[in-house]
Amino acid sequence: MKSMKEKMKSHPYLLLAAVFALLFLAGNELAAVTDTAESNYALTAREMVLSGDWMSPRIYGHYWYDKPIFFYWGLALSFAAFSFNEFAARLPSAVFGVASVLYTFWFSSKVYDRKTGWTAALILGTSLEFWLLSKAVVTDAELFFFMSVSIASFYLGYREDRKYYFLCYAAAALAVLTKGPIGLALPGLSAIFFLLWRRDLREMLHVRLISGMVLFLLLCAPWYIYMTACHGTDFLLNFFGVHNYLRATVAEHQSTAHWWFYIAMYFAGFFPWSFFMLPALFRKWKEHGLSFARADTATQFLLVWGMTVLLVFQLIATKYTTYTFPSLFAFAILTAKLFAGYDRAVGRKALMTGAVYTLLVLTVVPVLTYMRSGKGPGTALASMDTGNKIIVYENEYRTSTVFYSGKIIYRLASADEIDRLKPGTLSWNAKNVMPFYSEEKLKDNKDGYFIVVSPRTEMGDTEIIEVKGSASDENSDYRRGRIYRFPFDWAAILRDSYHIG
Repeated sequence: MKSMKEKMKSHPYLLLAAVFALLFLAGNELAAVTDTAESNYALTAREMVLSGDWMSPRIYGHYWYDKPIFFYWGLALSFAAFSFNEFAARLPSAVFGVASVLYTFWFSSKVYDRKTGWTAALILGTSLEFWLLSKAVVTDAELFFFMSVSIASFYLGYREDRKYYFLCYAAAALAVLTKGPIGLALPGLSAIFFLLWRRDLREMLHVRLISGMVLFLLLCAPWYIYMTACHGTDFLLNFFGVHNYLRATVAEHQSTAHWWFYIAMYFAGFFPWSFFMLPALFRKWKEHGLSFARADTATQFLLVWGMTVLLVFQLIATKYTTYTFPSLFAFAILTAKLFAGYDRAVGRKALMTGAVYTLLVLTVVPVLTYMRSGKGPGTALASMDTGNKIIVYENEYRTSTVFYSGKIIYRLASADEIDRLKPGTLSWNAKNVMPFYSEEKLKDNKDGYFIVVSPRTEMGDTEIIEVKGSASDENSDYRRGRIYRFPFDWAAILRDSYHIG
C-alpha cells in the first residue's frame, strides 16, 4: 500500500493541477470586473457572444483593434458556457496559470531534476504577480504560457531534439495571436542572443527556419489576413500603428516612465521570492562565486531569456506593470536552483503564501475590486426599466457598468471636448471608442435621462440620478431625483459580494 507521500510523488501533475486550480479559482466569483483593462476585455467578449461575430472584436458596437483574437475566443467561450459573470471572466486566465505551473515543472525536471521542478513550480505559482494575473481578466496568463513554451522549446531543440523547434514556432504563433508581434520578437531575440553568447550562430542553419515559419504563418496569418481584408487601413492603423508602434515610441502613462520602474516591479511582482533570492545569491557568491561563463548551459539560457525580456521593455517607451511578466518563467527556475537543498523550506513558505492569498481573496479583494468597478450602478441599471432614455456617465467613465448593465451608456462631455478626444489619428485618442453625449445636447433633452455619478475617489459614493424634463425649457416640468446610492462601506460591499441580505 503506497503512502500518501508516495502517491503524491507518483502523480505530481495531478497534485500540482489540483492545488493551483484551487488557488487560482478560489473566490473568483467575488471579485468584480474592474476598470479599465478587465472591463474592456469582458465587454468585448460579451459583444462577441451576443453578435455571433467571432472574428472581428468589437466594443460599444464598434470594431476594436486593441488586441488579437485568441484571448477573446477563450473568454467568449467561457461566457457562452457559464454566462456573463466574474467566475467565467476569470476562468481562462486560471486555466493558463495552471498550465504554466505544470509546464514549468515539466521543463525544470527535464533540464535539471525533479526536485528543481517541484521548487520552480511552487515558486512561480505563489509569486504575487503570477497569482494576480492567473485570476485577472487580461491576456498576460495566456501570453506567459505560449512564450514560455516557445522559448523553452527552442532550448530543447538546441540541446536535445531539433523536432522541438516546430513546437517553438507553433507556440510563438499562438503568442502572436494573443498579443501581437511581440509574441515572436521576444523569443526570437532571446534565441539569437543565446546563440551569439554560445558563439554558435551556425545553429541558425538547423532551426527549421523555412518549414517552421510556414507552420507559424499557417497558424497566425489567416486571422490577420482576414482582418486586413475586412477592415483595411482602419485595422492596420489602429492595431499596428496605435497599439504596437505608438506604445513602443510614445509613453502612454508618464507616471511609469522611469528607468527604475521594472526594477521595482521585479521585487513587487516576484514577491515573496524576490526578497528570499538576495540572501540566496549572497550565500552562493560566498560559497562558490558567481560566474555567468561558468554556469551550465540551461542556466545561461534562462538568464538570457529573463534579461532579454527586461531589456526590450526597458527600451520601449510605454511601461506597464505586466510587460516583464514573461521573465518570471526564467527567474522562478533560477531561484529554484539557488534554493537547492531547501525544498522543504520553500514548500512551507509556498503553503503560507497561498494561505494568505486565499484569505485576501475572500476578504480584501472583493472590496478592492468593487472600488475599481462600476458593478454597483451596473447591476442597478440592469434591473431598471430605462426605456429609451439616455444614460450618461459623469466624472470618470466606467466600462464595467456597461458590461454589468447591458445598456448603452454615454460619456458626458462638452462639444469641444468631444471634438478634441475623438479617435481617428495615430494618437492615444484611438482608445476613446465609448459613445459620447454632449452637455449642450443633454440640456435640451425633453424625455429625461439618467446620470451615473461616479466618485472622484475610489472610496466615494456612487449615485444614479433620474432627470425628467428639459433644463433649458421653461415650460418643461424639470425634476431631478436620486434613485440609487451606494456609499463606500466595507461591510456592505462584502454582503453584496456574498449575496447576503
